[in-house]
Amino acid sequence: MMDGELEQHEVAETLQALRRSEDLRREWRDGLLIGAALRGEDGLDLDVTARVMAALDTEPTVMAPASRTPAWQRPLLALAASAAGVAVVAWLALTPDGSGLPAGLPAGAGGLAAARSGPVVAQAQSTPRLQEYLVAHQAYAPGGVIGGAARNIRTVAASGDGR
Repeated sequence: MMDGELEQHEVAETLQALRRSEDLRREWRDGLLIGAALRGEDGLDLDVTARVMAALDTEPTVMAPASRTPAWQRPLLALAASAAGVAVVAWLALTPDGSGLPAGLPAGAGGLAAARSGPVVAQAQSTPRLQEYLVAHQAYAPGGVIGGAARNIRTVAASGDGR
């Protein structure tokens, strides 16, 4: 209605609703005030403190649950957590090979150290049918950094068994 976008029968219904409801009148005033502020109009010295304080008085108070940890234990728990963190970092940083294992253990002695033993290369089995598929669909593959020139480049390679 403020923008003149309502039909005549909708304007009449809106005016009747505004007459009946204080909440709608307050929203109407707020909308007018927002529009005036956006247009940079002067004379917007409006004191909304009473309305804000009344709205705050009607809001429910949310109480946080009480902590189950006694107050004297909190500093001790924080100290223990800090000491455990420093111990883990020191353990990992001070081992000679950086694996986290003591110096006397063999390289395959732990599960994590075994996983770090070296790169693992996957062996793909290449069949002539797979090669045909790769060649046929190379044009639809993303080109990466090259962009437009990628369609003109064919990069299909085969490895193993004398290929």
